[in-house]
Amino acid sequence: MEARLSIESLCCVNERCKQYGERGKENLIVRKVYGEDEIRYLRCRSCGVEFSERKGTALYNSKIAESKAVSIIEHLDRKNGVVATAELVKVAKDTVSRLSRVTGEVFSSLHDAMVKDISPTALEFDEKWSFTGKKQKNVTAKDEQEQVGDHWDVNCIDPQSKLLVTLVPGKRTLETIEQAVLDAASRLAMDGPIPAIFTDGESAYQNAILNAFGNRYPSPRSSNIGRPPNPIIRVPQELVYAQVVKHRQGGKVINVEIRPIFGKGKLDSVVAALGWKKANTSSIERFNLTDRSRNARKARKSLNFSRNSLLHDSMSFISALLYNFHHFNRSLNLKSELGSLLKRTPAMAAGLAHRCFSVLDLMRMCPIGL
Repeated sequence: MEARLSIESLCCVNERCKQYGERGKENLIVRKVYGEDEIRYLRCRSCGVEFSERKGTALYNSKIAESKAVSIIEHLDRKNGVVATAELVKVAKDTVSRLSRVTGEVFSSLHDAMVKDISPTALEFDEKWSFTGKKQKNVTAKDEQEQVGDHWDVNCIDPQSKLLVTLVPGKRTLETIEQAVLDAASRLAMDGPIPAIFTDGESAYQNAILNAFGNRYPSPRSSNIGRPPNPIIRVPQELVYAQVVKHRQGGKVINVEIRPIFGKGKLDSVVAALGWKKANTSSIERFNLTDRSRNARKARKSLNFSRNSLLHDSMSFISALLYNFHHFNRSLNLKSELGSLLKRTPAMAAGLAHRCFSVLDLMRMCPIGL
C-alpha cells in the first residue's frame, strides 16, 4: 500500500468552516482508522465536523478495495471497455460505470486546479471527433440531440511540454470553440507573453482568439442616451496566429497551406524559435492519436462506443489527467550529466509537478484547497 498523504496536506471540506480549503492549519485530528485500506476518519477542531479523508476524492463512497479501484481505472485507460474491465477485475459492470463517472468528475476538477499559471511559447488547438449513442447519420428528430450523434473534444496543447492545457467536450459549435479558447487563456500566467497560436482551418477560431487575447478600447458615444456601445477589440502587436489547412483529395492530403491570420511578419521568426521548419499542428494531432489508442470509447471502429455523453466525458477527463500527470512521454526524455535517462510527464516538463503521480495518488487527491 502506498503511503497516504500527511495530515498537514489535507484540509476541512466543510464549506461553512472558517478554515475551509486551507491546508497546514493543524485543525484536523484522526478520530479513527477503519477498513482494510486503513482509511482515516477526521475531525476538524475549528468547526467540529467529522468526515472521511476520502470525501471529495474519486474514492469517496467506494465499497471496493483501493487496489481494485486503481486496477479498474488502469484497465479503462488501456483501451478496455466497461464489460471487459468488469470481467478482468472481477467486479460488476455497474461498479465500473459508477467509478468511472465519479473519477471523471473529480479529475475534471483536479485538472482545473492543477493546470494553471503556465507560460507556453505556443499553443495548438484542434477538434477530435467521436460519437455517443449512434452516429449522426442515424439520428432522428425523436432523439435527444445533445446525448446522441457527433460528439467532439476541443483540445489545446503546449507543443513544447506536450501538456494538455484545455479539454472542452460537446458539439462542434461556435460556443464550444469560444469556451475552449477562453479556458486556455485563463490558464496562462498573468505576467507571461501571449503564446503563438496554431489551429486548423476552422473559421470560428479567429473571432474566439480575438475575443480572448484582443485589447479592448471604449467606443465613442454619439449621445448619453441608452446603453454604451460595445468596446472596440484590436489585435495585440505581439499576437501571432496561423492556420494550418490541409487540402485533401480522395481521402489523402495533397497540399498543406499555411494561412497567417495575425502577426504575419513575425510568423517566420516565431516558427524558427520553436525549432520548426514550418508552422504545424503535429503535437495536437499526435495527442489525438494517443488518446484514441488509450480510450476505447474514441476508437473509430469499435463496439465500445459510449451510450451517453456523461460517461463519455468522464472517461475523457480521466485520460486527460493521466496523460498529463501519470504517463511518461518519450519525446520529453532528458539525459543527465552521468548519462542516465530522466523520464518526464508533460506536467513535469511544464513545471507543474516534480514527480510522476501514480493512479492511486490522483484518486486519493481532493481538488478542494489545491
